[in-house]
Amino acid sequence: MSSLIFRKWYAPHRAWLAVVGTTCALISIGCNPKYYAPNTHNVPLLQQKGNGVALFAAGEARAELQGAYAVADHFAVMLNLASFKPKDDEEGDGGEGQLFEAGVGYFHPFRKSFVFEAYGLAGIGDVENHFPSSISTNPATTGKIKSKLFRIGVQSAIGFTSKHFDVAASTRISALNYHDISGSLIFGGEDQVAYLKQQNNHLLFEPALTLRGGYKFLKLQIQLGHSFNLSHSDFQQDDGHFTIGIGYHLHK
Repeated sequence: MSSLIFRKWYAPHRAWLAVVGTTCALISIGCNPKYYAPNTHNVPLLQQKGNGVALFAAGEARAELQGAYAVADHFAVMLNLASFKPKDDEEGDGGEGQLFEAGVGYFHPFRKSFVFEAYGLAGIGDVENHFPSSISTNPATTGKIKSKLFRIGVQSAIGFTSKHFDVAASTRISALNYHDISGSLIFGGEDQVAYLKQQNNHLLFEPALTLRGGYKFLKLQIQLGHSFNLSHSDFQQDDGHFTIGIGYHLHK
């Protein structure tokens, strides 16, 4: 029995997404649908015009591309792309999601090696869950639900950057909206389309810690983050992320 419980808890889950950004991500675990997962924070720590970062990051059932470039001293643009596609479980339950996010922001280097930055972000994406295991008890349904999403927010960070090592703490505050919700999925006796339509607006608070190490132009990155849903604390979402990435850093 314990192994069965563990298997259902750990079974691959489905993603949204997803930020222009991120974020967002959306993941669905095998035991029940989930509609959101946070994407990796893009924390470039740029210091002057001409600086840039291109990063590939990966985590459980996700792959992400990120870029940022300083178009002027103190001003930069960024792009984020996240794709979530876990493997379906033994019953074919699962899902996938994507997020495309763009941002513009301000950065301010101080005390030689420290940087403060703040970016306004806007992202679009979609999420889809399919639970064919639910059709046998609900034959009038398709066992599927899909939705488009829009996320807008502000991300700020403060960090230390050097030739071989970076560390940064960041926070992202976002408003998340689901729209064009369709399908017919009943899970756990609850109509999931009605559930998502009733809880289609959310306020998210998402802190993260980023560590990078390597060479001036090429650094390995790890990031650990958490997602707090301030609107619906029991919303069916993934509450955090851990990703590993490799980034190319352009210096003027």
